[in-house]
Amino acid sequence: MQSVAKKIKNKMKNNISTSLGFKQQELAQLLQVSRSQLSLYELGKRSLPVHAMEKLTIMLTLAQKGKAKSKVKKNISVKEQNILKKLLLKNNHQQLLVERKIKALEKKQNALVTSKKLIAHLLKNEGKINKNELVVLKSIEVKLKKQEIEKYNTALLQLEIKKEVLVFEEKVLQKKLQSIN
Repeated sequence: MQSVAKKIKNKMKNNISTSLGFKQQELAQLLQVSRSQLSLYELGKRSLPVHAMEKLTIMLTLAQKGKAKSKVKKNISVKEQNILKKLLLKNNHQQLLVERKIKALEKKQNALVTSKKLIAHLLKNEGKINKNELVVLKSIEVKLKKQEIEKYNTALLQLEIKKEVLVFEEKVLQKKLQSIN
């Protein structure tokens, strides 16, 4: 019983690299990331750099096309069906987490834009505000300049790519389950 449980855990852990037919280290080298980065990504605890996400998306797309062309059907046991169902649940959970992160980043980005506009408007009327308010506004303006909107854009892009990969992975898992039934 324990060996079956260990096999299931290993298959869930390496779902992307296994689905592409690579060992985790090999896939990490192809994506130009460390094995630990890939492992944390597969576990949903870290995102990959944009270049790696792009390569992974291409690889998953090509793998899907190759599978569609080869019409070889394999017998899949009930255990494998359960593994696919667990992977689907994990994938759905990861998609929810990514969507929450995207919404939070968008909210922060919007707040940053709004506060920059507000500070700029208030500073236009320097003659109407006292020195203490002016000092506070200037210090807030300096802090806002340090927070780059581009940082948020990059993070959003990475999350959106991760979401696309997860959606693609979900489709692959669903097709696999449908082909069994």
